[in-house]
Amino acid sequence: MTTGQLPFRFGNYDRVNFDLFLPGENVEVYQQLQQLAIGKVNTCIYLWGQKGTGKSHLLQATCRNASEGGRNSIYVPLAQFDEIEPAMLQGLGSLDLVCVDDIGNLAGNQAWEHALLHLYNQLRDAQHSIVIAGNTAPNVTGIQLQDLKSRLSWGLTYHLKQLDDETKIAVLKKRAEHRSFELSDDVAFYLLSRVERDVQTLMSILEKIDDASLAAQRKITIPFVKTLLDK
Repeated sequence: MTTGQLPFRFGNYDRVNFDLFLPGENVEVYQQLQQLAIGKVNTCIYLWGQKGTGKSHLLQATCRNASEGGRNSIYVPLAQFDEIEPAMLQGLGSLDLVCVDDIGNLAGNQAWEHALLHLYNQLRDAQHSIVIAGNTAPNVTGIQLQDLKSRLSWGLTYHLKQLDDETKIAVLKKRAEHRSFELSDDVAFYLLSRVERDVQTLMSILEKIDDASLAAQRKITIPFVKTLLDK
């Protein structure tokens, strides 16, 4: 079994790491996942929170760190579960770490629920780790299979909190630095006042701004950003 991710789309996995995540009030889960990634702990973790709280980022960063440390890991984005078959989960029980994202997408799908339950049991029996993320608390995911529903609450559960505006600005500036450009405080504040404030949306817009500024050979200023947002 190769490590990394299943063979379908899931974004810029190579760019995602713990350094680019500012935890804000989520320090405990941030540190716990770092320990899990390097094998200092082996457990089952359930993360939940609203859109833009960094669930996917944390899962992908955990898998990346695990793989870089020589551990067998895989990231499974269930937002795309309709593109694959439940049988794809077979054989993953031998891995050191499995990260399953967007669990709410398989709620009510009997074949997928049974496949995930079997995987969960395999990993737990082998004392390996599984991290599962969803938008809701584990008891209200919509999962119909009672054995699976109960197991989601067996391990550690963390509710990811939204970042405050100050931390969001720090995240924007840090991601801009990672992309090799400087983002001024004025432009960062302007973005927060003009677009949806969840981090996922902000990161997507920041990437578009960077690409547009490179193409136009323009500095990233408020007038330039305003022009892009008004299109």
